[in-house]
Amino acid sequence: MSNADRFLDAFNTIEQELYRMLELGQHRRFYELVKLASRINPVIERYKSDLLEYGDLRNAIVHTRTDGRVIAEPNDQTVAEIEHIASYLLEPPRVVPLFRREVVTMNAADPAGKAVKFMYRRGYSQIPIKDGPAVTALLTAGTVVRWLADCLDRDGFNPRETAIAAVLKYTEHPHNFKFVDTATSLFQVQDLFYQYGHGGKKLEAVLITDNADPAEPLLGIITIWDLPLVQRELA
Repeated sequence: MSNADRFLDAFNTIEQELYRMLELGQHRRFYELVKLASRINPVIERYKSDLLEYGDLRNAIVHTRTDGRVIAEPNDQTVAEIEHIASYLLEPPRVVPLFRREVVTMNAADPAGKAVKFMYRRGYSQIPIKDGPAVTALLTAGTVVRWLADCLDRDGFNPRETAIAAVLKYTEHPHNFKFVDTATSLFQVQDLFYQYGHGGKKLEAVLITDNADPAEPLLGIITIWDLPLVQRELA
């Protein structure tokens, strides 16, 4: 296949996926499709500028011909890039298997000292906390520091006798974690961290279960420290 044919195949794949994604029956200009889809799909948002340029190139290939010959032939790099976008759109990298791992949890009634020791020994900066069968909170190193700073000089202060539930009252942002299912793409995870930051909050961790249900077993965790790995996977 020529570069023009490969480009058009990838372009058509993207265009069809945009129509499917937006559930549109009527014809729309590619420019409009990209603008609309970029609001709901992180892959399109990331490559929006490139896709708009590819729309112009596609028009040159299809509509501008001299004696039946294509006068705009995409170079190898352009073809590779649009094929890359098409493959990401159809099969984006998922959170599993990359971030499938054992996740240690503790209970809200457990001693705070147990959690602090565990975080120190393992080098963890957060622990999902259960209240009953479901994860309901995330204990972070920042929360522990705020708790210690407030309680250290109190008479009778004993971290071994203080329940994790009491420490969680020092959480800066209670909604500092998010559940996702195993089909969630790394683009969506990256977008979640961005959305929290854009809203002035900090997303400490993304917790993975089969169906994003807090009562399901945890299958993995993605913390803010894992973002460089996410970005490398999406490069």
